[in-house]
Amino acid sequence: MCRHLLGTEGADHVRFLTGFRLEYDIGCVECGQTTETRRQLELFQACEGCVARCTGEHDWSFTWRGEPGIEDRPEPVSLAVAEACLPVRPADIAPAYGGDGAAWLVLAADGEIGRFSAETGQWQVMAGCSVPGEPDRKPWMGHALRRRLHASACGGFAAVVNDYGRHGQVIDLRTGTVTLTLDGGSYHPETVPFSLAFTSHGGRTAVIHRTDWNRLDISDAATGELLTARGPTSYLRGEQRPKHYLDYFHGATAISPDGRWVADDGWVWQPFGVLTAWDVRQWLTRNPWESEDGPSSRDLCGRDYWDSPMCWIDENRLAVYGIGDDETLLPGVRVFDVARSAEESAFALPDRPSGLFSDGRRLYAANTTGLDVWDPATGERTGTVPGFMPTAYHPAARQLAAFDGDSRTLQTWPAAEPHRQGG
Repeated sequence: MCRHLLGTEGADHVRFLTGFRLEYDIGCVECGQTTETRRQLELFQACEGCVARCTGEHDWSFTWRGEPGIEDRPEPVSLAVAEACLPVRPADIAPAYGGDGAAWLVLAADGEIGRFSAETGQWQVMAGCSVPGEPDRKPWMGHALRRRLHASACGGFAAVVNDYGRHGQVIDLRTGTVTLTLDGGSYHPETVPFSLAFTSHGGRTAVIHRTDWNRLDISDAATGELLTARGPTSYLRGEQRPKHYLDYFHGATAISPDGRWVADDGWVWQPFGVLTAWDVRQWLTRNPWESEDGPSSRDLCGRDYWDSPMCWIDENRLAVYGIGDDETLLPGVRVFDVARSAEESAFALPDRPSGLFSDGRRLYAANTTGLDVWDPATGERTGTVPGFMPTAYHPAARQLAAFDGDSRTLQTWPAAEPHRQGG
């Protein structure tokens, strides 16, 4: 750091990226205004204690200068992207489990749900959804309401929800019947995707779903039976505040491959994103308040934003987009060991991805130019697939897939390793 910062506490400063990964040197604001590059700084070595005192507890009062470094370690990667023509205009896709070969569930624009084999072109109508539209829902921060399809790992159930809306349905694909009508509440649902994830418990399929802005529940997917019955989690003016009240908007949820952990990318007033996680097993078997304030609940990170791409790498590691806050945001990935509630590593990306996926060995980041393949253990890019921008990963088939609603095209690409699925 520069001499002006030695011995300071919680000082505003400039971080000069060295061009090697996320390494940086620290200059004071005045030096940052009078120098363009770190090479012009007169730098002194500082111990970890001096750096920690200078940057402060929250590590927010800084700006970046320069660019991070991205390291490439090229490995053989297939560039063969297969294409198939869908029989319907798709609104969304999800993995179709069970049966032979690689198959995908397709939600058609008219609400029909079918199973499509990318290998044979076979199409089978499974069910239809009647999720209410929300035409009066105004987009918030560019997030327009959209239909989203979820699939259970048992292959028997699907859910269709309105992301950035309040309505949804769970559907039994074997009978075509709606087993559960979903309502995420009317309080600012436009700020978050609809919280939903399938899991399993006691030999039956269960679904985690938002029932109010600050409440998640688990229900039996086949019967709609509530599995997390508990007292109220909200109150009106003049009423007593509940003991387990949670001032938190539940957002996008993701289940770890073994079904133990659920990650929740939500936010608190005013507005501030908080990525949380807790133990689903304890929630179901020991403490129905686990999602509010249970002993396994932990805040992984806080930032000025939420609704970022994220995915599980394995049973404990969660990859999340974004390094820093809005004004200090660097494109990159942070990897958290959820079991230890600790950040394991971070590395830069060339841009914000539209999605993150993992096969348990590699991390896949879809961006505006194609697909980048990363080694999450080293932060090195190992390959690229130009022009392929997937939206979903099929763990059983080891495939990534992208769809085009206008041309009714489904593109698939083979990922490297299988990834066990917990829900």
